[in-house]
Amino acid sequence: MKVLKKIFSFRETTLLLIVLIAVIAIGSLRPAFFSSINIFGILYSISVNAIILGAMTVLFISGGFDMAVGSVLGLAGIIVALLMKGGMSIPLAIIITLICGIAMGAIMGYFISYLGINPFIVTMSGWFVYGALILLVAYGNVSGFPKSFGLLASYKILKVPVIIIFAILTVIIFEVLLRRNMFFRQSYYMGGNETAAQLVGIKVKKVKLIFYILTSFMAAVAGIFLTSRFQAAYSVAGSENAFQIITAVIIGGASLKGGKGTVLGSFIALIFVALLYNALVLFKVDLYWNKVVIGLTLIIAVFIDVTVERRTALMRA
Repeated sequence: MKVLKKIFSFRETTLLLIVLIAVIAIGSLRPAFFSSINIFGILYSISVNAIILGAMTVLFISGGFDMAVGSVLGLAGIIVALLMKGGMSIPLAIIITLICGIAMGAIMGYFISYLGINPFIVTMSGWFVYGALILLVAYGNVSGFPKSFGLLASYKILKVPVIIIFAILTVIIFEVLLRRNMFFRQSYYMGGNETAAQLVGIKVKKVKLIFYILTSFMAAVAGIFLTSRFQAAYSVAGSENAFQIITAVIIGGASLKGGKGTVLGSFIALIFVALLYNALVLFKVDLYWNKVVIGLTLIIAVFIDVTVERRTALMRA
Protein backbone atom coordinates (compact mmCIF):
# COMPACT_ATOMS: atom_id res chain seq x y z
CA MET A 1 0.00 0.00 0.00
CA LYS A 2 2.84 2.38 0.83
CA VAL A 3 4.46 1.67 -2.54
CA LEU A 4 1.18 2.30 -4.40
CA LYS A 5 0.58 5.46 -2.42
CA LYS A 6 4.05 6.69 -3.32
CA ILE A 7 3.56 5.86 -7.00
CA PHE A 8 0.24 7.70 -7.21
CA SER A 9 1.69 10.68 -5.35
CA PHE A 10 3.38 11.56 -8.65
CA ARG A 11 1.17 13.68 -10.89
CA GLU A 12 2.46 11.85 -13.97
CA THR A 13 1.06 8.54 -12.69
CA THR A 14 -2.42 10.00 -12.19
CA LEU A 15 -2.32 11.64 -15.61
CA LEU A 16 -1.21 8.42 -17.26
CA LEU A 17 -4.07 6.56 -15.59
CA ILE A 18 -6.55 9.18 -16.85
CA VAL A 19 -5.13 8.86 -20.38
CA LEU A 20 -5.46 5.04 -20.26
CA ILE A 21 -9.08 5.32 -19.07
CA ALA A 22 -9.80 7.80 -21.88
CA VAL A 23 -8.22 5.48 -24.47
CA ILE A 24 -10.27 2.50 -23.26
CA ALA A 25 -13.50 4.53 -23.10
CA ILE A 26 -13.12 6.11 -26.55
CA GLY A 27 -11.89 2.86 -28.11
CA SER A 28 -14.79 0.83 -26.73
CA LEU A 29 -17.36 3.32 -28.06
CA ARG A 30 -15.56 3.96 -31.36
CA PRO A 31 -13.46 0.96 -32.52
CA ALA A 32 -12.07 3.12 -35.34
CA PHE A 33 -10.02 4.85 -32.66
CA PHE A 34 -7.50 1.98 -32.74
CA SER A 35 -7.03 2.08 -36.52
CA SER A 36 -3.49 2.87 -37.69
CA ILE A 37 -4.76 5.91 -39.61
CA ASN A 38 -6.34 7.40 -36.48
CA ILE A 39 -3.36 6.58 -34.24
CA PHE A 40 -0.93 8.24 -36.65
CA GLY A 41 -3.33 11.16 -36.96
CA ILE A 42 -3.15 11.66 -33.17
CA LEU A 43 0.64 11.35 -33.22
CA TYR A 44 0.86 13.92 -36.01
CA SER A 45 -1.36 16.33 -34.09
CA ILE A 46 0.75 15.88 -30.94
CA SER A 47 4.12 16.15 -32.67
CA VAL A 48 4.04 19.85 -33.61
CA ASN A 49 3.04 20.90 -30.09
CA ALA A 50 5.47 18.42 -28.51
CA ILE A 51 8.38 20.13 -30.26
CA ILE A 52 7.56 23.34 -28.36
CA LEU A 53 6.36 21.67 -25.17
CA GLY A 54 9.73 21.08 -23.48
CA ALA A 55 10.91 24.66 -23.85
CA MET A 56 7.51 25.98 -22.73
CA THR A 57 7.61 23.79 -19.63
CA VAL A 58 11.06 25.10 -18.70
CA LEU A 59 9.80 28.65 -19.23
CA PHE A 60 6.76 28.07 -16.99
CA ILE A 61 8.90 26.53 -14.25
CA SER A 62 11.16 29.60 -14.31
CA GLY A 63 8.11 31.80 -13.74
CA GLY A 64 7.73 32.81 -17.39
CA PHE A 65 4.79 32.71 -19.79
CA ASP A 66 4.49 32.83 -23.58
CA MET A 67 1.26 33.39 -25.47
CA ALA A 68 3.05 34.17 -28.75
CA VAL A 69 4.36 30.71 -29.69
CA GLY A 70 1.43 30.05 -32.01
CA SER A 71 2.09 33.22 -33.99
CA VAL A 72 5.85 32.53 -34.04
CA LEU A 73 5.07 29.04 -35.38
CA GLY A 74 2.79 30.43 -38.08
CA LEU A 75 5.14 33.24 -39.09
CA ALA A 76 8.12 30.86 -39.27
CA GLY A 77 6.16 28.63 -41.62
CA ILE A 78 5.35 31.59 -43.86
CA ILE A 79 8.96 32.84 -43.85
CA VAL A 80 10.52 29.51 -44.84
CA ALA A 81 7.87 29.03 -47.54
CA LEU A 82 8.37 32.50 -49.06
CA LEU A 83 12.16 32.14 -49.02
CA MET A 84 12.05 28.80 -50.84
CA LYS A 85 9.42 30.02 -53.27
CA GLY A 86 11.73 32.94 -54.04
CA GLY A 87 14.44 30.51 -55.12
CA MET A 88 16.51 30.20 -51.95
CA SER A 89 18.00 26.80 -51.14
CA ILE A 90 16.21 24.70 -48.49
CA PRO A 91 19.07 24.67 -45.92
CA LEU A 92 19.60 28.45 -46.14
CA ALA A 93 15.85 29.13 -45.93
CA ILE A 94 15.65 26.99 -42.78
CA ILE A 95 18.66 28.71 -41.17
CA ILE A 96 17.27 32.21 -41.84
CA THR A 97 13.86 31.17 -40.49
CA LEU A 98 15.43 29.83 -37.30
CA ILE A 99 17.36 33.10 -36.88
CA CYS A 100 14.05 34.96 -37.23
CA GLY A 101 12.58 32.71 -34.53
CA ILE A 102 15.51 33.54 -32.24
CA ALA A 103 15.02 37.25 -32.93
CA MET A 104 11.30 37.10 -32.11
CA GLY A 105 12.05 35.41 -28.79
CA ALA A 106 14.89 37.81 -28.02
CA ILE A 107 12.66 40.85 -28.53
CA MET A 108 10.00 39.57 -26.14
CA GLY A 109 12.57 38.20 -23.70
CA TYR A 110 14.38 41.54 -23.52
CA PHE A 111 11.21 43.46 -22.69
CA ILE A 112 10.32 40.93 -20.01
CA SER A 113 13.75 40.21 -18.52
CA TYR A 114 15.52 43.55 -18.69
CA LEU A 115 12.66 46.07 -18.77
CA GLY A 116 10.50 44.18 -16.29
CA ILE A 117 7.28 44.30 -18.32
CA ASN A 118 4.63 41.69 -17.46
CA PRO A 119 5.12 38.48 -19.54
CA PHE A 120 1.42 38.20 -20.30
CA ILE A 121 1.30 41.73 -21.77
CA VAL A 122 4.49 41.30 -23.81
CA THR A 123 3.70 37.86 -25.23
CA MET A 124 0.08 38.77 -25.89
CA SER A 125 1.37 41.76 -27.86
CA GLY A 126 3.76 39.41 -29.65
CA TRP A 127 0.84 37.17 -30.51
CA PHE A 128 -1.00 40.08 -32.16
CA VAL A 129 2.06 41.62 -33.87
CA TYR A 130 3.50 38.40 -35.28
CA GLY A 131 0.00 37.28 -36.24
CA ALA A 132 -0.53 40.53 -38.14
CA LEU A 133 2.82 40.09 -39.91
CA ILE A 134 1.63 36.71 -41.21
CA LEU A 135 -1.28 38.41 -42.97
CA LEU A 136 0.83 41.34 -44.17
CA VAL A 137 3.61 39.28 -45.79
CA ALA A 138 1.63 36.28 -47.02
CA TYR A 139 -1.78 37.56 -48.16
CA GLY A 140 -3.10 34.05 -47.65
CA ASN A 141 -1.49 30.63 -48.03
CA VAL A 142 1.94 30.00 -49.57
CA SER A 143 2.82 26.95 -51.65
CA GLY A 144 4.78 26.09 -54.80
CA PHE A 145 8.18 25.40 -53.24
CA PRO A 146 10.38 22.29 -53.77
CA LYS A 147 8.63 18.99 -53.09
CA SER A 148 11.85 17.65 -51.54
CA PHE A 149 11.17 19.96 -48.58
CA GLY A 150 8.29 17.67 -47.67
CA LEU A 151 10.74 14.88 -46.81
CA LEU A 152 11.79 16.83 -43.72
CA ALA A 153 8.55 15.79 -42.01
CA SER A 154 7.27 12.85 -44.06
CA TYR A 155 10.43 10.75 -44.51
CA LYS A 156 10.02 7.53 -42.54
CA ILE A 157 12.45 5.61 -40.37
CA LEU A 158 11.14 2.11 -39.56
CA LYS A 159 7.76 3.26 -40.93
CA VAL A 160 7.59 6.17 -38.46
CA PRO A 161 7.58 9.73 -39.90
CA VAL A 162 10.59 11.87 -38.96
CA ILE A 163 8.41 14.61 -37.44
CA ILE A 164 7.05 12.14 -34.84
CA ILE A 165 10.51 10.77 -34.05
CA PHE A 166 11.92 14.30 -33.72
CA ALA A 167 9.07 15.35 -31.42
CA ILE A 168 9.59 12.37 -29.09
CA LEU A 169 13.35 12.95 -29.02
CA THR A 170 12.74 16.61 -28.19
CA VAL A 171 10.55 15.67 -25.22
CA ILE A 172 13.14 13.15 -23.97
CA ILE A 173 16.02 15.63 -24.32
CA PHE A 174 14.21 18.40 -22.44
CA GLU A 175 13.11 15.96 -19.72
CA VAL A 176 16.72 14.82 -19.20
CA LEU A 177 18.08 18.39 -19.31
CA LEU A 178 15.53 19.55 -16.76
CA ARG A 179 16.43 16.71 -14.41
CA ARG A 180 20.20 16.54 -14.91
CA ASN A 181 21.55 19.78 -16.33
CA MET A 182 22.35 22.54 -13.81
CA PHE A 183 21.63 25.36 -16.27
CA PHE A 184 18.08 24.13 -16.86
CA ARG A 185 17.56 23.24 -13.20
CA GLN A 186 18.07 26.92 -12.42
CA SER A 187 14.51 27.37 -13.66
CA TYR A 188 13.19 25.77 -10.43
CA TYR A 189 15.13 28.22 -8.25
CA MET A 190 14.03 31.19 -10.35
CA GLY A 191 10.38 30.15 -10.31
CA GLY A 192 10.44 29.32 -6.61
CA ASN A 193 12.02 32.59 -5.48
CA GLU A 194 13.60 34.91 -8.03
CA THR A 195 15.20 37.16 -5.40
CA ALA A 196 16.80 34.19 -3.64
CA ALA A 197 18.00 32.87 -7.00
CA GLN A 198 19.81 36.17 -7.64
CA LEU A 199 21.39 36.08 -4.20
CA VAL A 200 22.92 32.64 -4.82
CA GLY A 201 24.52 33.87 -8.04
CA ILE A 202 22.03 32.94 -10.76
CA LYS A 203 21.98 35.55 -13.52
CA VAL A 204 18.20 35.65 -13.60
CA LYS A 205 17.75 38.21 -16.38
CA LYS A 206 20.17 36.48 -18.73
CA VAL A 207 18.79 33.00 -18.06
CA LYS A 208 15.21 34.20 -18.45
CA LEU A 209 16.10 35.83 -21.79
CA ILE A 210 17.65 32.56 -22.99
CA PHE A 211 14.53 30.61 -22.04
CA TYR A 212 12.32 32.97 -24.07
CA ILE A 213 14.70 32.70 -27.03
CA LEU A 214 14.70 28.91 -26.72
CA THR A 215 10.89 28.75 -26.67
CA SER A 216 10.57 30.90 -29.81
CA PHE A 217 13.35 28.93 -31.49
CA MET A 218 11.48 25.67 -30.90
CA ALA A 219 8.26 27.31 -32.13
CA ALA A 220 10.10 28.23 -35.35
CA VAL A 221 11.32 24.61 -35.67
CA ALA A 222 7.72 23.42 -35.24
CA GLY A 223 6.56 25.91 -37.90
CA ILE A 224 9.13 24.58 -40.37
CA PHE A 225 8.06 20.99 -39.75
CA LEU A 226 4.38 21.89 -40.10
CA THR A 227 4.99 23.60 -43.44
CA SER A 228 7.01 20.59 -44.57
CA ARG A 229 4.25 18.20 -43.58
CA PHE A 230 1.50 20.02 -45.50
CA GLN A 231 3.76 21.27 -48.33
CA ALA A 232 2.16 24.68 -47.77
CA ALA A 233 2.21 27.48 -45.22
CA TYR A 234 -1.21 28.53 -43.98
CA SER A 235 -2.02 31.94 -42.52
CA VAL A 236 -4.16 30.30 -39.82
CA ALA A 237 -1.40 27.89 -38.73
CA GLY A 238 -0.62 28.15 -35.03
CA SER A 239 -3.85 29.92 -34.12
CA GLU A 240 -4.71 27.39 -31.38
CA ASN A 241 -1.33 25.85 -30.60
CA ALA A 242 -0.42 28.23 -27.78
CA PHE A 243 -3.62 27.45 -25.90
CA GLN A 244 -3.17 23.69 -26.37
CA ILE A 245 0.43 23.79 -25.16
CA ILE A 246 -0.26 26.07 -22.18
CA THR A 247 -3.23 23.89 -21.17
CA ALA A 248 -1.03 20.77 -21.32
CA VAL A 249 1.76 22.40 -19.32
CA ILE A 250 -0.63 23.48 -16.55
CA ILE A 251 -2.48 20.15 -16.45
CA GLY A 252 0.92 18.44 -16.43
CA GLY A 253 1.83 20.05 -13.13
CA ALA A 254 3.56 23.34 -13.92
CA SER A 255 2.36 26.27 -11.83
CA LEU A 256 1.47 29.69 -13.18
CA LYS A 257 3.66 31.04 -10.36
CA GLY A 258 6.62 28.90 -11.39
CA GLY A 259 8.88 26.61 -9.40
CA LYS A 260 7.42 23.23 -10.31
CA GLY A 261 6.59 20.97 -13.22
CA THR A 262 8.08 18.27 -15.45
CA VAL A 263 8.30 17.79 -19.20
CA LEU A 264 6.98 14.24 -18.84
CA GLY A 265 3.89 15.50 -17.03
CA SER A 266 3.31 18.12 -19.72
CA PHE A 267 3.68 15.50 -22.47
CA ILE A 268 1.18 13.09 -20.91
CA ALA A 269 -1.24 16.00 -20.50
CA LEU A 270 -0.68 16.93 -24.16
CA ILE A 271 -1.72 13.39 -25.14
CA PHE A 272 -4.87 13.84 -23.05
CA VAL A 273 -5.70 17.13 -24.83
CA ALA A 274 -5.14 15.42 -28.21
CA LEU A 275 -7.48 12.60 -27.16
CA LEU A 276 -10.21 15.15 -26.38
CA TYR A 277 -9.87 16.61 -29.87
CA ASN A 278 -9.85 13.17 -31.45
CA ALA A 279 -12.94 12.11 -29.52
CA LEU A 280 -14.84 15.10 -30.92
CA VAL A 281 -13.91 14.01 -34.45
CA LEU A 282 -14.83 10.36 -33.90
CA PHE A 283 -18.16 11.28 -32.35
CA LYS A 284 -18.77 13.68 -35.27
CA VAL A 285 -19.14 16.73 -33.08
CA ASP A 286 -18.93 20.10 -34.85
CA LEU A 287 -15.26 21.14 -35.01
CA TYR A 288 -16.12 24.56 -33.58
CA TRP A 289 -16.59 22.77 -30.26
CA ASN A 290 -12.80 22.26 -30.23
CA LYS A 291 -12.34 25.80 -28.99
CA VAL A 292 -15.04 25.36 -26.37
CA VAL A 293 -13.38 22.17 -25.10
CA ILE A 294 -9.86 23.62 -24.98
CA GLY A 295 -11.20 26.80 -23.33
CA LEU A 296 -13.05 24.88 -20.63
CA THR A 297 -10.08 22.56 -20.11
CA LEU A 298 -7.78 25.55 -19.69
CA ILE A 299 -10.12 27.16 -17.16
CA ILE A 300 -10.35 23.91 -15.18
CA ALA A 301 -6.57 23.49 -15.29
CA VAL A 302 -6.00 27.03 -14.00
CA PHE A 303 -8.66 26.53 -11.31
CA ILE A 304 -6.93 23.35 -10.11
CA ASP A 305 -3.55 25.11 -10.11
CA VAL A 306 -4.87 28.06 -8.08
CA THR A 307 -6.68 25.75 -5.63
CA VAL A 308 -3.57 23.62 -5.06
CA GLU A 309 -1.45 26.74 -4.54
CA ARG A 310 -3.89 28.08 -1.94
CA ARG A 311 -3.99 24.80 -0.04
CA THR A 312 -0.21 24.58 -0.10
CA ALA A 313 0.07 28.16 1.22
CA LEU A 314 -2.43 27.37 4.04
CA MET A 315 -0.52 24.23 5.01
CA ARG A 316 2.74 26.18 5.18
CA ALA A 317 1.09 28.86 7.30
